[in-house]
Amino acid sequence: MPLTKLRAGIHFASATLIKTVAGLIVIKLLAVQLGPDGFGQLSQLMTLVAITSMFAGGGVANGLTKALAKTPITTVEGASWFATAFTISTIAALLVAIGLVVLSEFFLDRLMLGGFAAIFVFLAIGQVVVGYGNLAQSEASSRGETGFYAKVNIVGTVIGVTVLYFAVTYFGFPGAAYSIAIMPSFLGLVALALFFKRVDVFQYLKCSLESYKVKWLLSFSVVTFVGALSIPLAQIIIRDVMAQQFGWSQVGLWQGVVKLSDVYMQFVGVVLANYALPRCAAAKTDRESGKEVASIVFWLVIALMAGFFVLYFIKDIVIRLVFSGEFLGMSDYFIPQMAGDIFRTVAAGISYALMARGIIKISILFELLQGLLLVVIFYCFIGQFAAMAPAYAHVATYGLLAVIMSVIFWFELRREAQ
Repeated sequence: MPLTKLRAGIHFASATLIKTVAGLIVIKLLAVQLGPDGFGQLSQLMTLVAITSMFAGGGVANGLTKALAKTPITTVEGASWFATAFTISTIAALLVAIGLVVLSEFFLDRLMLGGFAAIFVFLAIGQVVVGYGNLAQSEASSRGETGFYAKVNIVGTVIGVTVLYFAVTYFGFPGAAYSIAIMPSFLGLVALALFFKRVDVFQYLKCSLESYKVKWLLSFSVVTFVGALSIPLAQIIIRDVMAQQFGWSQVGLWQGVVKLSDVYMQFVGVVLANYALPRCAAAKTDRESGKEVASIVFWLVIALMAGFFVLYFIKDIVIRLVFSGEFLGMSDYFIPQMAGDIFRTVAAGISYALMARGIIKISILFELLQGLLLVVIFYCFIGQFAAMAPAYAHVATYGLLAVIMSVIFWFELRREAQ
């Protein structure tokens, strides 16, 4: 067991290191080439890409991971679960693709992208690949094959950053926009290539819509969908208000810290989705699941705090290295962003533990409250804290959610004990 955890840690750490470095390179490229104004504007498209990627495949990845953790794909029941997930993913991919094309004019106007209509064609095709790639990664995660995750993310990330580098260097803002739209699909392509290499995939690619399995998988989709919309939509609202009152340059400074947060918080998300979720799902009782997630969250928080301690004292160097001297004003956002991310890790860890035990409604509520509370608290704070309002709202939102989720989980443990 210790060797398994060590191997998993190495795989997650190596993949996250590559993605972190890649994320910093992406931020640096965009910041230098586009400046705070362009970076702030492009962050709107990045939000849409993030939302689309989470919608890809119908959002059934976590549900499939939990199902296959108990019934592997090599069993009749496991194959049926995979076939159902594949069918849902196909239908969802078609609906999302149609939606992107139909609403392309609205998005062009809303995101101020000018005449880049073809972006949404690229995004529509890419999300199909992302969706199928997610199914492949879910199957591997259910077996604890962390090496699969590492290979997919390392190779796919390197390809994506290489494409972005040449696109931004030679084509500026348009190149950045198009490359950002297709970057997630490279991970999907690599995942599918490795999946096809390991198993005879076509025997599992069947149309299956068993009502119980569809309903169960779609309950996880709701969690994914609410999560895909909640924070991104909240940030769009906040960005609009910030831009109107303080200008796009200030939006770029705040978004710079948010993007740095996204880089290191992806490690938290990876561990929770690909390690904590299947282990908690395999646990026999809520108490065992609680102990498992408590241990994982504890070490995640320790790792984050250690990283934050170092990052804070070299923040100016990091800002100049990753962004440019124009972004030094973002240093004021560091402490509240870090504090909020620690609370966020605790709350998200509890949400995954509850999800693993099949308590989906609480996870849906958690995802919904993230965006709702962020916007409400932001509006309450903006009069007093001005441009710092989104950062302080971040701390308050996740501090409150960490308390709420802890109380809910405590009651769940008490209920099982009785």
